[in-house]
Amino acid sequence: MKLMLRGVATETLPPLTRGAACPKGQSERGQALVETALVLPLLLLLIVGLFDVGRAIWLSNTLATAVREGTRYGVVHGALSGSPTGPGAASYTPPDTDTTITAQVRNYASGVPNNLTVLSTWPDGNANRGSRIVVTATFPFTPILAQVFLGGGLGITLRSSSTLVIEQ
Repeated sequence: MKLMLRGVATETLPPLTRGAACPKGQSERGQALVETALVLPLLLLLIVGLFDVGRAIWLSNTLATAVREGTRYGVVHGALSGSPTGPGAASYTPPDTDTTITAQVRNYASGVPNNLTVLSTWPDGNANRGSRIVVTATFPFTPILAQVFLGGGLGITLRSSSTLVIEQ
């Protein structure tokens, strides 16, 4: 086929068809492999990150429940109970440790790591009726991604606290 351009005859080449150099489908497979190699690590990071957020929320909720139960135990076992807690009790070590309340918090904190710190304080200085009890628990939380990529260098401290008034 000849084409006239400004009075000069030129020849045109036949149009190239897609996939003429290789059989149909082979060129697309290579492209899909490259795209998967680029997207898959990002997708895995996102999934593990979401898993870490869910784990942190679950541990925080478990810690809050455990602290609430520890505070409840302290309220029920005030100075007038048969087995008291707090200032004046055998289980109390000033200024902020009561072994029975700590044991209750640890009992309810299933799934929380062993490096849980529990503090029990009585702001009014006694465990009598009308006094307050404050139970606080903390532990370090390290996301999985921080453990893998940063050697555990990035972490946060999960903390929960509960205050109740002794009624017995």
